[in-house]
Amino acid sequence: MRRGVAIALASVAAGVAIAPPAAVRLTGYAPDEQHTAFAFAPPGFRDVPLHAPAFDGDAAAFDMLDVERTGRLAPDATAGASRALLLALSDAWQARAERVPESAIRSALAPWPAWADRVAEACAGGCGVEKAISASRFLRLTPSMMASMDRDGDGAVARDEFLGAPLASPHLLGSDGLGRDAFVRLAEGLRLSVVVGVLAAASAALIGVAYGAAAGASGGFAGAAMMRVVDVLYGLPYVFLVILLISLVGPSTLNLLIAIACVQWLGMARTVRGLTASLLTAPYVEAARVQGAGTARVIAAHVVPNARRPILAWAGLLVPASIKEEAFLSFLGLGVQAPAASLGTLIADGAPRIAEHPWLVAAPAAALFGVVLLVNVVLETVAARPGRERKPRKTASRERAGTASVGDG
Repeated sequence: MRRGVAIALASVAAGVAIAPPAAVRLTGYAPDEQHTAFAFAPPGFRDVPLHAPAFDGDAAAFDMLDVERTGRLAPDATAGASRALLLALSDAWQARAERVPESAIRSALAPWPAWADRVAEACAGGCGVEKAISASRFLRLTPSMMASMDRDGDGAVARDEFLGAPLASPHLLGSDGLGRDAFVRLAEGLRLSVVVGVLAAASAALIGVAYGAAAGASGGFAGAAMMRVVDVLYGLPYVFLVILLISLVGPSTLNLLIAIACVQWLGMARTVRGLTASLLTAPYVEAARVQGAGTARVIAAHVVPNARRPILAWAGLLVPASIKEEAFLSFLGLGVQAPAASLGTLIADGAPRIAEHPWLVAAPAAALFGVVLLVNVVLETVAARPGRERKPRKTASRERAGTASVGDG
């Protein structure tokens, strides 16, 4: 069971870590790549990615692109025609036209009649925006794409270097208001939210364990005073504390992580204080004290290791709680800031257009629900597994002490 849980946790962590590069590799779009001509595209809309394009391998277009028959293709050979046609297609997209008139295509490409004929031939009588994009792929060759083909580095692409036109790739979850791929940004936001949640939970757990163990070991007035501080902070509204902290230091990802950690440790401190107070009376703790172990060593070597199961269970509960808090605060604009993406910022960006484009909210909301549910299921599996109490090792000095006691008796 232990190995299965470890494999499950490692699989979740690996999946979240590789999600963004895997999404970029799958679609070809980068998280910050903008296609403003086709903002708020629906899921499945096909456009030509600029970050990691794939080419069709058809070199037949080289002769048509190289209109001057020089045998070499300049990096910016199609830049002007591509911009002119994109403007025409963007106008049709904004007008929600079902078909792009052939006249609009010919008008946009009037300075390049040979290219206009090829695109218009595929869109005889007019065609949809996606079909026009597919028909004009050979004009979407950017200087960076041409540079990737220029193997000899002479500043131009020869016939034997030409890889063809870039292929269109679907926006699996559509695009946002800046034309950025929603699927790639969802993968990026999921990773950031999980990283912030895990780091905030780990930091809160460390603070809570240290504070609670110190309060439990101190006892008396000092321990009671330390816990009264926790009680006062615990009684204050959680959201108020976080908003106050972020307002003082300013919104950012790092400040958000620190703010969550600074308020999530309170429950952990209470738990560890009670565990410490009870375990300090255990026989093996008394034996360690007899051998000369100090309070710090007793807590580090005996109390905390034997309280690891409730500590780990409570720390695990902090992970989904921290992820939800990150999403909530980022939704309010107090957490992750643009252009970075988290699940909270993605939901906030899509909320104003939920009636027109519900997928922009549904996808990150479903991802938030799924990751929190998955973490809780894994934690319940860990909690249900029976454990064994850690017994202190029997040292040679303790054996001699025990033998001497028996002899004296």
